[in-house]
Amino acid sequence: MAILRYEFKKMFFYQKGWLWVSLYFMTSLVVLFLFDTPKNPEIELNASDYHYYLDLINGPHTDETEERLKNEASHISDAQVALRKVYDDYYDGHISEQELHDSIPELEKVIAHEQGFKVIFDQYMYVRENTDNRYYLATNGWDGLLSTEQLDFGLLLLLLLLVAPVFCAEYTVDMYALHLTLRKGTREHALVKMLLVFVVVVIISILSIMMRYQFYEMKYGLNHKDYPLQSLSYYGTSLKDLSLFSTFLWSTGLKIVGHLVFAMFIMLFSIWTKKYALTLFSSTVIILLPYYLFTLDSSKYLLPGPLGFMLATGYFRGSEYERNPITDQFDLIYKEVPVMTLFILLFINFLIGIIFWRLILHHHTNAWNTRRRRHQLQMLTTRLLLCITVISLSACDAPDKVDKEYDVFNSISRHSFENDSYRFYIDETDVENIRPVFEDRETGEIRNLIRSPFSSLTSVENFIYGNGPFVYYIKMDYDKSGFYQQTNRLSLIEVDTTTFDEKVIYEQNANMARDSFLGLHTRDKADSAGITSFFVDNKNLYFVVDDNQIRRINRLTGKTDKLIQASYSSNIAYDGRYIYYLNEAYQINKYDTQTEREVTIPDIITTQFFLTDHQLFYINRQDHYHIYAMDLSNSNIQKVVRKPAWSIICDDDYIYYESRADNERYQINRNLLIDE
Repeated sequence: MAILRYEFKKMFFYQKGWLWVSLYFMTSLVVLFLFDTPKNPEIELNASDYHYYLDLINGPHTDETEERLKNEASHISDAQVALRKVYDDYYDGHISEQELHDSIPELEKVIAHEQGFKVIFDQYMYVRENTDNRYYLATNGWDGLLSTEQLDFGLLLLLLLLVAPVFCAEYTVDMYALHLTLRKGTREHALVKMLLVFVVVVIISILSIMMRYQFYEMKYGLNHKDYPLQSLSYYGTSLKDLSLFSTFLWSTGLKIVGHLVFAMFIMLFSIWTKKYALTLFSSTVIILLPYYLFTLDSSKYLLPGPLGFMLATGYFRGSEYERNPITDQFDLIYKEVPVMTLFILLFINFLIGIIFWRLILHHHTNAWNTRRRRHQLQMLTTRLLLCITVISLSACDAPDKVDKEYDVFNSISRHSFENDSYRFYIDETDVENIRPVFEDRETGEIRNLIRSPFSSLTSVENFIYGNGPFVYYIKMDYDKSGFYQQTNRLSLIEVDTTTFDEKVIYEQNANMARDSFLGLHTRDKADSAGITSFFVDNKNLYFVVDDNQIRRINRLTGKTDKLIQASYSSNIAYDGRYIYYLNEAYQINKYDTQTEREVTIPDIITTQFFLTDHQLFYINRQDHYHIYAMDLSNSNIQKVVRKPAWSIICDDDYIYYESRADNERYQINRNLLIDE
């Protein structure tokens, strides 16, 4: 007991172990609170509406559930059509204002939970594929706890800092040779050290896992612990008959085993290399190499050693396939690990632990130390593997601030932008090579905006955003395995048009095989990720998605908010502070991004508008769709075009509009605007 107390005091006080443990748990909590994002952000963004429907159908799928969802979809669709007709009838003079006010509340009540219904309907489409083991429940809590195949690098570092000095400290101060002068060597001392390491690793592992459990319990809720594991889409093809909570218990046990095996590797490397640096490097390599090396995710779970058990989640996933568009066959992208294989790996790791245990004890006897050998070849190999690991890691630049002066953005002109020197636009003359280009305003020369050559595994979206000397575009990167190809990353690129240097200001995993960017369902093309346009400021990114929502993403934390739900039209404008959009009553709402307050611009009823630096042009719904302009400085309104129009767009000199009379496109000089 005296040796145990001494080793405990040395680990946690002399070697500052208590400090590393405290830093780990505090940092982990901060990271969870600041950077955790739900796997399905739609649930959190529409929480009240979603839970309104979830409370009605919670649990297994039934015929009553299916009938209720189909009826609700029909009611919402009919109410949307009826609501638009009511407003059209009112603006056309067919009904009175009183009739309008009498009709609206009932229709709005039907569509009040529309966004939540879209989320629950997506879940319905998943559950109905296999109603026997897929239940309806709020999934974000369990997904955060169980559906994350990611190493806890903080815990990995903590174990290295705690375990490596256990034996390396002896060699640092040359105590090892002195210990071996004892008649029994240091065998008993080594046994106490290993037992202390095991107890500490188990306790820290349990506390770390329970911390995450409590976090997801408080943030999202971990209800319905007895529901089948396949209720989570991450495990949708699994053949294992487990509940959510039993899967959590199994994964907890496997992670503890992985951490213990990892600790044994650290201790063995420490007596083998006798150096802190080599011990840390060697121990890290055995984890990072297979973690980053294998393209097929399931491969890392079939290796003996600590990595698969430290991840744990993959042992419960099912086999997954994707259709190959070239061969029209299904390609394997994840192979399920059978239960028998899992037990064989557990047995192998148990044998590895026993062998390492015996080697460490044998090394701490006098007889073992008489034949000292320098393992130069092994140490050289370790250094080489370390170099490969370090080279494979990369970091991203932190985003810079955008210019404080903002050019006006209009979503209906998302294909073009002009500044003092250039005109930027999407060239669609060649449908096989749609790309962003720019025209020199002095010479008229047209060149490609993107000068860096892209591979066949990269595509650029057909919309841009510009502000002052900066132009932004979105590109998608793909992964390809054989004939199989999937989108795995979305990047937002900033181009400084004074030098045409490019900078990545935001990156997001957009793996379309399991989930998609912003939680949106995607179609076959990369440019169908749900984003229709975007704009940025110095703190946030704003994406306009295909259901006319505006999503705000913090560039530092990655936190996503549903900022605005526009109605019917994706006609959205931004002037650097205010976001303008149409509501369901054909009115223009003005949202302040700094104060987060919103007002409705009075006296304007429109089907489309266009914002400039000083004026707001709009099609007047109450005056035969004629074009009007409102002065932003004094709110004065005047008619500028007497002809009915479908759409409008402006530049510095002209207004361009599509006539309702003949569907032709016209232009009018802004300096010759009429005034009635």
